[in-house]
Amino acid sequence: MKILVTGSSGLVGSYLIKELMSVNDKHLQVVAIDMKEPQYKIKSGRFKFLKANLLDEGRIKNIMNSEQPDVVVNLFGIKGSPIRAKESPVDFLYPSFKINTEIIDLCAKKNIYLVFVSSVGVYAPADKFVESDVWKTLPSEHDWFPSWSKRMGEMLLEAYKVQYNYTNWSIIRPANIYGEYDDFSGNGTVISSTVKKIIEATDSIECWGDGSPTRDFVFGGDVAKAIIQLYENKINDVVNFGSGEEITIKSMVEDLVKISGKDLTINWDPSKPNGDLRRQMDVTKQTQYDLLPKTSFYDGLKMTYRKYQTTLPTEGLEFLIDDYLYEGYYVGKMTELIGEISEFSRLSNEFITKADRNAEYFGYRYEYNDGGLNIPYEKTIKNSEIIERAKLVQENGYKEIQKWGEFFLGAEYFPIMSYMRKNVEEYVSKIYPDLVDNFQHQDSITLYENGDFIEPHTDGENHARYCVVLAYLSDPEDYNDGGGKLVLGCGDDIENYVEPTNLNFVLIDFTKSETMHAVEAVKNNFKRFTYIDFIYNAKMTREKNQNG
Repeated sequence: MKILVTGSSGLVGSYLIKELMSVNDKHLQVVAIDMKEPQYKIKSGRFKFLKANLLDEGRIKNIMNSEQPDVVVNLFGIKGSPIRAKESPVDFLYPSFKINTEIIDLCAKKNIYLVFVSSVGVYAPADKFVESDVWKTLPSEHDWFPSWSKRMGEMLLEAYKVQYNYTNWSIIRPANIYGEYDDFSGNGTVISSTVKKIIEATDSIECWGDGSPTRDFVFGGDVAKAIIQLYENKINDVVNFGSGEEITIKSMVEDLVKISGKDLTINWDPSKPNGDLRRQMDVTKQTQYDLLPKTSFYDGLKMTYRKYQTTLPTEGLEFLIDDYLYEGYYVGKMTELIGEISEFSRLSNEFITKADRNAEYFGYRYEYNDGGLNIPYEKTIKNSEIIERAKLVQENGYKEIQKWGEFFLGAEYFPIMSYMRKNVEEYVSKIYPDLVDNFQHQDSITLYENGDFIEPHTDGENHARYCVVLAYLSDPEDYNDGGGKLVLGCGDDIENYVEPTNLNFVLIDFTKSETMHAVEAVKNNFKRFTYIDFIYNAKMTREKNQNG
């Protein structure tokens, strides 16, 4: 299946692309069209971005003819303030009429399924917006021109249904959309503008009106999921997409201040306009189609605030958190993690001198693939059992997957571990604020010697696990091209090799990505000691255990 998305770099378009590309279907192809570069970065042969001005004569027709999509999601729209819409209405109406008309005509002629994304702006002022009421009223004078830009697209689809029996379409009218991919310049939605205001504030923020008006806010990710449901279930109807709850502007601002953790005073200015006192979607039809959103308002606000925060510099970090979350890993210098390195080196040498691979606190991880027999076996064995395991593998023609040793004793025995925990918590909490007072460490020190390695792999999904920190203990003078490099991105997509010496540390994210990684075989009698710390959210772990 091939899906073509216009307006793909906007708020909903970004979520839609992200949602589509998360589907594990090698046959699903996505073509994204917009005049601006995507907010997202995607590494996949199934994704194509076309930077195009659809107003160019014949552009959309040529794209449709060459790409031959099975589904079109039309998110094309003109952005701008109410003042701009009032003063420059042609800038809204002409592009919308032209592009929407061409897309609808092409989809109808080729019988391509079309999801037309309309807007809450098509409604006249009312306490509740019901789908069938639109054509009984005229739009609000505040939304007059933008409203008609969407209304006419809806009417044209109905016309094609009447004259040509074209029913391969859905119309969705989302309420007030917000989310992580919003415009945070200060010219975006009321939520994104408030987020920016709070992040830049030091002691107080100014807000218009008295905060009493209510709005129906929907998270962009939920809108994207609803769009997918519409074409998958071929719902030929006009459907609202609201939250089913009313949120006051006042409570929205207060929630964002709470999320920020800042001690801010909110100054309301009643001399400024409140806007419409109530805007609420009727969700009767939406409920019948099982299209109610799943994201709570508070969780959506939290994700939105956090996303914008990650695009800004963070004190104590040499990278933007947003870049790290996209790449899935960060390779840095140990001084970034721990500061001055002398104490770390002293404790590392103390550990290396004390470590004994023959002791009871040492285990050897030795895994193999038995060719599909799937015979159960102990994956961690004693040092004395290594020769026997190697013989088993060789005699049966099994394939080795990984071999390495691990010291199990904790911080009370090895001071390097308590030292590292303290530094790791201070550093990692800047990236994952949810971990503050919720750290759960699963740490140890590993040893790789001649021939030890790990094949390329990902670590699998576990919502409670946030990241892993790798801090190397071995002195660079002992390396001597000793192998054991960490490989980040494997196969044809190798992105980084990391030498396992105490000059380097590595952070791998588990919340947003699945970074493929491996460890090259160690050679030349090099001993690769590594402090490895899997970081979990203790609260999430407890909840998971309680829920079975």
